Amino acid sequence: MLPTVFLSLSGVDVNFVANVERNIPPGMAYFYPKSFENGENLISAMEERVAESSIFVLFASRASVDSVWVQFEIERARLNKIQNPRFRYLVFPVEPGVDREKLPDWMREGWVPSAGHTSKDIARYVRGVLASMAEQNGTVLPPHGRGGLIDKARREYQNATFTNKVAPSVFLFSGHAGIGRRTVKRLLIPVLFPARPEMDYGPEFELPAHADLGDIYRAVRQEMEEHFSLQKFESAWAAFNDSSTDEQVDEVLRSMCHFADLGQAVTIVIGFGLYEDRGELKPWAATLLSAAARYDQLKICLISGRQLKFKDLRPLQNVQQVNVEHLEAPDIRTLILETIPIFGGTPALPNDTVIQSIGGHPTVARSVARLIAYSGPMVVDGDPKQLHDIQEEILAESLSFDRLKPIECDILSILSWVPQLNGQMMSEIICNHHGVDQKAMVETIEFLIAGCLMQISGANYLISAPIRGMFRRKHGYGSTELRAIFARFLKAEWESAVKNDELKAELFDAFVYMTALEGGTLPKEFKGLLLPSTLQDLVRDAYDRRHIDDHALDRVVAWGMPAIDMKMDENTREEILSYLLRALVRLGSSDANDVLDLIKDRGFRSAAYLEAFLIRLTGGNLNDAVLLLRDARRIGKYMNSVIADLAICLKLLGRWADLDTLLQEEVRRVDRNPVLLDIRIGILVAAGEFPEAEREIGRLRAMPFDDGRADSRTATILMNRDHDFEGAYQLLTAVLNRQTRGALGVRRLRALAAARGKRYEEARRDATYLRTRPGGEDTYQRIEAEIALAQKNYDGAEVARRKVRAETVQDRLLGARILEARGLDIQTPLDQRQVLLTEAAAIRQANRSVDEYDFD
Repeated sequence: MLPTVFLSLSGVDVNFVANVERNIPPGMAYFYPKSFENGENLISAMEERVAESSIFVLFASRASVDSVWVQFEIERARLNKIQNPRFRYLVFPVEPGVDREKLPDWMREGWVPSAGHTSKDIARYVRGVLASMAEQNGTVLPPHGRGGLIDKARREYQNATFTNKVAPSVFLFSGHAGIGRRTVKRLLIPVLFPARPEMDYGPEFELPAHADLGDIYRAVRQEMEEHFSLQKFESAWAAFNDSSTDEQVDEVLRSMCHFADLGQAVTIVIGFGLYEDRGELKPWAATLLSAAARYDQLKICLISGRQLKFKDLRPLQNVQQVNVEHLEAPDIRTLILETIPIFGGTPALPNDTVIQSIGGHPTVARSVARLIAYSGPMVVDGDPKQLHDIQEEILAESLSFDRLKPIECDILSILSWVPQLNGQMMSEIICNHHGVDQKAMVETIEFLIAGCLMQISGANYLISAPIRGMFRRKHGYGSTELRAIFARFLKAEWESAVKNDELKAELFDAFVYMTALEGGTLPKEFKGLLLPSTLQDLVRDAYDRRHIDDHALDRVVAWGMPAIDMKMDENTREEILSYLLRALVRLGSSDANDVLDLIKDRGFRSAAYLEAFLIRLTGGNLNDAVLLLRDARRIGKYMNSVIADLAICLKLLGRWADLDTLLQEEVRRVDRNPVLLDIRIGILVAAGEFPEAEREIGRLRAMPFDDGRADSRTATILMNRDHDFEGAYQLLTAVLNRQTRGALGVRRLRALAAARGKRYEEARRDATYLRTRPGGEDTYQRIEAEIALAQKNYDGAEVARRKVRAETVQDRLLGARILEARGLDIQTPLDQRQVLLTEAAAIRQANRSVDEYDFD
């Protein structure tokens, strides 16, 4: 069980302590207005709660030290300390002039004068003590395999201090998400500063993956201000944006000194926010890192997805970089064996192939342990997937609803909708919805944390971006009923915050995310509070929902347009405008050209790719698109999309030699990119290499963002090899019923299967539906040509085929099939048949690498 704290106070201090309790994760604090039930015997309840606690906290005021009830609780704490040597007690003075001498001698030792005086400061200190006790008590598993790294970092710290005559004050922990960067930080800081135990009790700011200085500013101000005023922050935010980079950095560092004065380090989870996408350190990041040297007592820990380049690190004598690498196989085995009992399983190990496939990643190892605990090692041993697939497969399997309890599903669903959420809010929603008490809620959270499916940051709950994306791909956006409950709750909480002029950043972001998810647009009053990084994430999420939400692209436009004029980092603006342009193109809006002109005028590196995207989707010259995509490939931005689009254009143009060269040059990318692997499967199907194609389909199915491609390829094999058009139609119908991403492509293929299988009514229904979509007129004419061909109306088929404006290789093959059908028809004059068949054979020979059912 997670450790708990008993909060002892006078009624005079109840409002202050209530604010402290609100910033402690739910179920971890006993606070009498919330933790004592009506009708419960107060004395017995006090005795019981103190006895159950790991920590006793006294809020010392003139009223509390004279309170009879507080004296009773202190006495119970003394007995607890006698019985349990690990029991801790802390005394926080909450007003000046408190007489320390009125406390028992033994309790004076727990006096904490340096924790700060705001409720957030004290709550943060208490959370730090709770976290350290969880490790000491074995509630949280101790880290494995990091001793050598800690020793290496200690040596580098001492050498840097001796050589440079300057002790590092900024520590950058780099590595993949979930690899243990925060764990290493938690181990290293107490070793480097043994005389400053409070160092590890500082704030931790969990920021978006591409956060900027403004995100840091808002997070720091919220944590240091007792009452974070909504109105005051809006004006302060405007002033911050109007300041120079040097002034902004100075404001942020001076604000951080609040925590330095308390002897605490500041931890910032910055993701990939330090670097521009072209590989240059952002100007504000360079300024921040160098300026931090002027603040001797300030210690900053950065959790980053990227290492500092040598040329950037070399002049920064105050910065120490710690690269956190994978764990060795013996440590992975130990981690699995120690984790399994947490979930009630019998310790067991998977085979060596699985251990190797885990890749030294502790998050994946714990997910493996959870699966083994529930189903035994065969659940992972029996999966012969390629090594690069298995990590994704293991994490996806751990998120299966049949392996999660309903309460766990709902917690993860809510956290998949928003960046993070205050624990007290989550507890209130879940407890009311499921009719459970806080104890059951805490146990659930404990299991999810142990399985690395969620984490706690300060007083908030969150799941990592990869887990969030995986959860959405696997389960969509969860229960409509739960979404409605959550949206109502957030609306009420936000209205209360506005009424009290209180800005809770995590609440604001959650409310904005749900507004977008539920189809709303950006309210005018939010524009002055919205951070660019939040807007970027919102626009990206909306764009990614386009396959399952008919109005998603409209919301991309509504939320993305303000980025044209908002003050923001140009990298962030480029990202938002790229989504905006793609949405406008897909909607067929003429505004796309204006946005493209703006992107070009600003010199954004994405211009070549986006212009090619516009050409490809609006029926332009694909050869021009190929030239632009080759420029984009040289530039190196959006490489996965660039290579995929280039392959699609080459395929549509029938430039097989160029396509083959591209796939060979990008073989590693093909193995990890579903679009490129899908194209390779199409080539295998066209060559009649069906067994190899089916093996590749198995790999495609395991990839994220499969988007129905694997089932679509299976359907094309049914049509090519088996001429089983009915089986293909039923398979594709089942895919559409799952509401998969990529539904339009699946529907196009189903319309084709229906037409070839003489389901004319169903084929026309799909074609009519697709006709209203961008490029849908060509699809409609192709299906009409297929229907006419199936009915032996060769002239009608050719007329419909010639109405296709953007001809593809498949259209040429359709023409060949029309010629073949006419040439084999006994009604065709004998002298014309061979001519028709010869012409058809020439077309097929020129396009022999094409799957004619590859209906792009």
